[in-house]
Amino acid sequence: MTRPSIRVRRASALALATALALTLLGSAHAQAPPDFSMPQCETSPGPVVFSHTRHMPRVEKCSRCHMRDFKMQRGASPPVTLAAKEEGKLCGACHDGKTRMGGVTVFTIEQCDRCHKP
Repeated sequence: MTRPSIRVRRASALALATALALTLLGSAHAQAPPDFSMPQCETSPGPVVFSHTRHMPRVEKCSRCHMRDFKMQRGASPPVTLAAKEEGKLCGACHDGKTRMGGVTVFTIEQCDRCHKP
């Protein structure tokens, strides 16, 4: 019998940790919407794939982002631009290096490579 690759083992561990976190958070977070690619503008340093699964364990309620900054229906929110983020809107509302969620300080928008992948 062959051992699963490190990538497979990491994915399995992440899936298990996510399932546990969702269970501990309760039924309000029972099912994470699938990851999706965000629209990319010409000046973007690379595409961004948004993951509800990565955000949900740190955010207490969906309304923390939805209805305040983002609409529930994809495409109904304003475009996510660097200017909006610098004004503390959309992703910049939390990614400011000051906001704490899930016991940690949220990284700043200046850490572009945390979200933008070439």
